[in-house]
Order: sequence, then C-alpha cells, then structure tokens
Amino acid sequence: MKQLSRRTWLRAAGGVALGLPLLDVMNLRGASAQVVGPRRIIFEFKPNGDQVARRFISSGEQSFEFDEFLQPLEGYRNELLVMNRLDKRLYEIPQSERADNHQQGGVALAPWPSGEGDFPVGGESRTIGYVLGPSADYVIGDRVLAANPAVPYRHSVFRVGDRENNIWNLQSHAGPVGTKSPEFPETDPFVAFARLFGASGGDPVSAEQLKNRLEMRKSMLDLVVSENDALLLRLPVADRVRVVQYTESLRDLERSLEPLTKTSACDPMPLGNSVDAFAAANHAVIGAAFQKIMALSFACDLTRSVSFAWAGCANNRVYANLGIDESHHEISHKGTDDSFVQIRAINRHLWTLSTGLYDVLKATPEGDGSVWDNTLVVNWNELGQGDLHSINDSLVVFAGGAGGYFKRGRLLDFDNNVGFCEMLTSCFHYMGFTDVQSFGDARLATGGPIPGITA
Repeated sequence: MKQLSRRTWLRAAGGVALGLPLLDVMNLRGASAQVVGPRRIIFEFKPNGDQVARRFISSGEQSFEFDEFLQPLEGYRNELLVMNRLDKRLYEIPQSERADNHQQGGVALAPWPSGEGDFPVGGESRTIGYVLGPSADYVIGDRVLAANPAVPYRHSVFRVGDRENNIWNLQSHAGPVGTKSPEFPETDPFVAFARLFGASGGDPVSAEQLKNRLEMRKSMLDLVVSENDALLLRLPVADRVRVVQYTESLRDLERSLEPLTKTSACDPMPLGNSVDAFAAANHAVIGAAFQKIMALSFACDLTRSVSFAWAGCANNRVYANLGIDESHHEISHKGTDDSFVQIRAINRHLWTLSTGLYDVLKATPEGDGSVWDNTLVVNWNELGQGDLHSINDSLVVFAGGAGGYFKRGRLLDFDNNVGFCEMLTSCFHYMGFTDVQSFGDARLATGGPIPGITA
C-alpha cells in the first residue's frame, strides 16, 4: 500500500490542524512494522512542599513503601523512578541575585540567578526580578523544533486556577541566558484547545471560529470527517481503527470542554452551565481538561514539551472539597501536627489528580501501545517542606514509559548530594540531546546527568 503522509491528510482536512495519530501507513518501514512514537516530556508542578519525614514508611530501593500522601502512586510503582532529597543548591547564588525560596524554587526549571525588578522578596525590604535565563521545558522544545521542523509548537505552558502572572506564578521562561523573558501560561483549557486544534499555526480568526462552533455545541470534526471518509478507505484496517479511536477521543475532549465555554449570546444561560476556570472548587475539572489536551497534543505530535502546574508557587487555594477552610500556603508554614494532617491530605489529593494524567496518557492509543509508553512526566515542587522553606530535600518522581530509557520501579535517596540541575540534564539526555552536559548557572549545576538511573 502506498505511503500516506500527514500533509496529504491535512490537505483533505481543509487545513484544520487536527494532527494525526501515528499510523503504520505513514511509516517508511512499511505497514507491518511496529510504530514507536517520539519521546515527550511533561513537567508537572505542585506547590508549597510536603512533609519530608512522611514520604515513605520504608525506603528500600525496590522494597520501598509509600506513606500516606504518596499512596495514590502505589498502583504505578513499577512505572516510576522516585528520587528523594535532591538539592536545588540555590544558596550557591549570592543573596542579591536570588529571590525568596518560594520564588526562586518555583523557577527551578530555569536554574539561573534573578535579575533586577520590583517584586518584593519575602521577609526582606529589597525587590527582585525574573530569572535571567530559559527553563528546561522551553529549551527542550526549542531543540525539538530545530531537529523536527514539522512539529507545530515549541512547547505548551498550562496552569490551573491562578489568574495573575508574576514572579510567584511562572515556571516557564524563554531566555536566552542573561535576559528576563517569562512565558505566560494558558489558564483556560478552551483557549488551549482552540490554539492546538484550531487552524494551522494558531490563527486567531480561525480560533475564534472554532470557539463559536464549540459554543453552539457543534463539533470541529464535522468540518473534516466527511472529507476524510475517502482517505479512510485507503488505510489498512489497523490504521482505520486508530483513526476512529483518535477522532472519538477528540470528540470526547470537545464534549468535556463544552461546560467550560460561555454560552452563546442568543441562548439562555442555564444556571451552573458555565465553569469558572479560576474558582478553587473547579481545579480538578480544569486540570482534567488540560490532561486530555496534553495527551491528544502528544498523540497528534503537535508538541513534545509541556509545562503544567496545578497552581503557582506559594499558592493560596482553599481546598474546601477536603473540609479545609484555610489556604494551602498559610497551612504549609505552620509546622504543627494538625497542619501536617492537612498538608498530607492536600498532597494526597493532588497526587490522586496526577494519576489522572497517567491514566489518560495510557488510554491514548499510539502504535501498538499508548502515548504513555513514550512520555516522561516529571513531578516536582518548589520546596522540600513548606514550614522550613527548604530548597533541598526535593522530591522528584519520574513517571511514564519514557521509551524504556529509565530503570523504573525504584526509590533512590540522594541525601542532598545530587542537584536538581543534574536531574534536568538527565531530562535532556532522555529527549536525545546528550550533548547537553550541564543545564543552568555553573554555581548550581555540577555537570552531567544523574548517574545510575538509566536502563
């Protein structure tokens, strides 16, 4: 059977950037070969630290036992590489060049000193600015584009719930080194959906047309499915199944986003029909929508690098759904037995939400497996423990198949003898950029990836 390119499909689709799952017929090795997807990476952020002493009941490399708030990960333990007590080494930077530990720790993906600015530094009378350099998600995305010009987007940056963009809320930065250039995240899943799955190149006019169709409860796929029917007949049976699975996944995503859109001006607005993306009570549904968007954008090869945050650092969300009536940030600083009960409950809840991402990646088909098989999810936090403002004792969990690159099912305790920058360098190597031997300011990065973590 003649090879069918993505370009051919998109021409038939009227230029709508739906993307495509990987199909055997697109594989130069022929329809009988196993299709392996490209490697992808998601940096997933949770705020305000946890309780270091309550992470594990026992800490054997393979016999480890998760304590209370990490229990949601138990069902995935064989697909995780758990790294305990990594040091961000921020104290190697002079005080005049760094913000407070929430602010500086919250940009640990961009391990550079901070420049001048007018943001207050916690507990001090001076001010500080954004970091002077790019974050790993941006640089990885840049390198992906250089090696694969057909990938439409360098990276995606998503955040749940926080409306403001400031030094406390931004994890992604464009750089280059020596310059301040924060990347503002998308906070509304509908906007992210319109950009990624709207007209090619994110054209704002076409994105607005897509918005109107969604608000009228019409599917974007109706624009192209009839034209694709003829192309479907040219595909082998296995590929037809994959395309049908993909289109149904996209329809499901559209349906899940419908309650998040505003109703049409000419329609009555039923009470409770719209969802406020910035209301604390809606953080789980907004996060779940972003998770579906991430999985499908990977399946369509629209991007390969994502920065996703459940909130900004020092976040003040009140988790009323857990019976908690104080803000997360305020509780995190108390250091009392009662406050740690609440901190563990919040972290358990957030880790449970994280496993939703794992599940949707696993449920998104690709080749003979799923998008999960070739994705690395890097779970991280700006602090080790909130009441201590610690920037060492960092917990980082690698989740996902990651193309078989890492030796998983293990807990490694580095006792703060390994740095966060070395972890980021390992991420570059996983993505295929092994020429990167150090990432970040030389005072923070000792060089090389973390030894002994690959398969």
